[in-house]
Parts: sequence; C-alpha cells; structure tokens
Amino acid sequence: MTKVIIIDDEAHCTNVLANLIGKVHSDYTITGIFTNPIKGLQFIQNNPPDLLFLDIEMPNLNGFALIDKLLPIDFDIIFTTAYDQYAIRAFNYSAINYLLKPISERSIVTALANWEKRRKKTSTEQWQLFQNNLENSTNERTKIALPTGVGFNIVEIKNIVRCMSDNNYTNFFLKDESKILICRTLKEIEDILKDHNFIRVHQSHLINPLFVKGILKQDGGSLIMSDRTEIPVSRQKRKQINDILETMLRLK
Repeated sequence: MTKVIIIDDEAHCTNVLANLIGKVHSDYTITGIFTNPIKGLQFIQNNPPDLLFLDIEMPNLNGFALIDKLLPIDFDIIFTTAYDQYAIRAFNYSAINYLLKPISERSIVTALANWEKRRKKTSTEQWQLFQNNLENSTNERTKIALPTGVGFNIVEIKNIVRCMSDNNYTNFFLKDESKILICRTLKEIEDILKDHNFIRVHQSHLINPLFVKGILKQDGGSLIMSDRTEIPVSRQKRKQINDILETMLRLK
C-alpha cells in the first residue's frame, strides 16, 4: 500500500489532487489532506507517508521550510508549484520531483509513472543541493544529482565527459572513467546541461566540448574524446558543430 499525504493551503487544489490520484492509482491510500501546513507537519512527524504532495507558497510555513523541519526525511516529495522556469531548472538539477500548476490528469499520470520507476527517497545531500541551486544562477550551479537504481549520485558537472542514450535511460561517462546509468532520457539531460555548453552531436550522444581531443572528418565525421571514445556527428549538425569545436580547440 502506497501512503500519500497532500498539503496545500488552497482547498480546491487538494481536492483536484486527491481526485486525480484516486483516478490514476486506486491502490494509493491518501492518509492525510491538509490546508494548514503546520497541522500537516505535525501529522507527518507521527505518520510518515511514502509520498508527499507539497505546495511551496503557503502562509505561516512554506513548503521548503516544512521540509527543513523534517530532515532527514524517509519519504519522497512531489512539489506542486507555479514557479517560473528559472526555479524549475533548480528542481531538474537536483532531481527533485515537481508538478506545475494548474495540475492536469496527464501531468499526474506522468509524475506518478516516473516516481514508480525510481521510488527513491529524497536524501539530505540532494535537498541541500536543491536549495543551493535555487539560490544560484544557472552558470553558478556546479553539481547535478543523478538518480540511479539505488539512490542518487551527486557529481560535479565539470567532470562529465559525455552522455549516451540507452532508450529511456542515459549513461554518464565521467573524467575518472567511471560510468553511471540513470533513469532519464538524453533529451532531459540535454535540457539541463545546455547552459554548461554541452552539445548534442548525435541522436544518441551529448558531449562536453572541453573533453574533445580531436576531430575526424573521414567517414562522415566524428569526435575523439578524452576517454578515447570515437563519437559520431550527425549529418544535420556536422558543419555547425565542427565550426564550434574547431574554435574551442584553437582556444585551448
């Protein structure tokens, strides 16, 4: 049995969420619904859920402050928020779950499907990374949380050499030659890392240009990475990427 708690200061939001969750997952049990975050906090302290749906902007105690009072937590969280895209990027960097308001049945289906696949409790280190990411601009963010099969790996972005698609999963190849497989698509990772100059050179490959060691122009074109891997360059992006990389290589 999956135990769910909903906290949102707007009653119509809790009603919509409860109805959608019941419709999508009749096997979930909603053990508490609260419009008063302080009462919700007190209930969670004695009745921890498997999954908490938590609004961010609430009077007296916002969602972030509520979680701070519960650390370390032994459940997962899906924040419900109307935050702008800047804040959403902080969620993505930290692998923190969120739903954008207004919440639709489709978004609930997607959020719960993703959560069911991962089922990872939010760690204290992950939460600290999220708060740091929320406070800093994109260019100042230096770490990313990678959800693995057993938890989360938090890595330095500058140490990511390349990423390779594996259907709905992505392999990360790091500077120390270690590899991490995560349950996220390469498109999701591309959206997160594009402001750090990562380049999608092929349908299956995203690279950090700082680790490019050479460009091969025969057989359609490819890149040699610092880990000695040869990465193909798609025909559609060949000229654009070669121009960018040749410029960067001259500046090294």
